[in-house]
Amino acid sequence: MVESVKSENDGSSFSVSLIAFWVKGSITLDDSFLHVNMPNTILFGLLPAGKNKDTSPLSGITNVYTSKSYKLGPMIVGLLIAFAGLSQLTSSFTGALLTIAIGVVLVSSGIKTSFTYERSGITKIIEFPFFEANHVDELETQVTEKLAEFQDDRNVRKQTDRTVNQGKTNAANIVDAISNNKQQSAATATTAVKNQTFCTNCGAELQPNIKFCPTCGSKIN
Repeated sequence: MVESVKSENDGSSFSVSLIAFWVKGSITLDDSFLHVNMPNTILFGLLPAGKNKDTSPLSGITNVYTSKSYKLGPMIVGLLIAFAGLSQLTSSFTGALLTIAIGVVLVSSGIKTSFTYERSGITKIIEFPFFEANHVDELETQVTEKLAEFQDDRNVRKQTDRTVNQGKTNAANIVDAISNNKQQSAATATTAVKNQTFCTNCGAELQPNIKFCPTCGSKIN
């Protein structure tokens, strides 16, 4: 089983070689990356040779799927060898059985299960022998679920960021509106003060357009 924390255990280990099935690599997941560490193979996928290592961010993986395929080359060669072994049964039983076994192995090597993932427009394909088919299907399910969780989490973060930014914008608008109201009130008060008239003799406030102070009777210029 592929763990959410990167680890290499029995569930995350896969064979890619039909003959050296005990030689395994791993495909693991953590919260941000898909880690692949698998051996390459030669001779129709019969023998391991070299390594295929890749670490892909989940944010860049756009598609994951498995497929079954049949390689006609090794299957035809295997059938020919198996038939040759059958024809030798009467002359050399042990040699015939060995030849038939080799033919069957070659035929089996032509039955492949592939795990494919697309990362930033680049397609990555990892082939497995037929006996890993169910295991690879489980891997596809787990990676797909992990990608869905990652996408949901990213969408939630984006929505939260939008809400926070909108809240900041609204708060700024409210502050601007209050500031504008204060400025308008201050301007109105200043204008009102400027429009007021006072008696130069006694200082009493005067109504507009009067000619004499109602308090002291002085003439207003």
